[in-house]
Amino acid sequence: MRNLGLILVVAAMTAACGRPEPVAVQPATKAQTSPVVPAPKSSPSFMQDHYARLDDCVYDWGTALKCTQAPTVSASGTATVVGPIYARNYREETQLQLRKEASDRGYSGQLVTEASDRSISKSEVKPQAAQR
Repeated sequence: MRNLGLILVVAAMTAACGRPEPVAVQPATKAQTSPVVPAPKSSPSFMQDHYARLDDCVYDWGTALKCTQAPTVSASGTATVVGPIYARNYREETQLQLRKEASDRGYSGQLVTEASDRSISKSEVKPQAAQR
């Protein structure tokens, strides 16, 4: 029995001698990365509809309170009416919301539930610089 124990110890030592020494691992260094720079934000785009008649503007927006006489005369020489300013791509949502508000306040006799567009043209409204 004693020989068996000695044989096992010798076998274990022989197996250990054949293994290479473990290499010390160096700590990882942090790679230099450039800072993340966000893309510049584009300013929102706003639109305004132009109408030949006040009635058309009221039909689209629900109340004459949202329609004003345009400060300029059209190319044909007639004055136009402009509707409220709205965010580009959100005309329908803005229109339905303003119509609902007009109806809730009693300004509109009959609420048009579907989107409409009786305008003769549209123009982009540039945001004005903040006043100091």
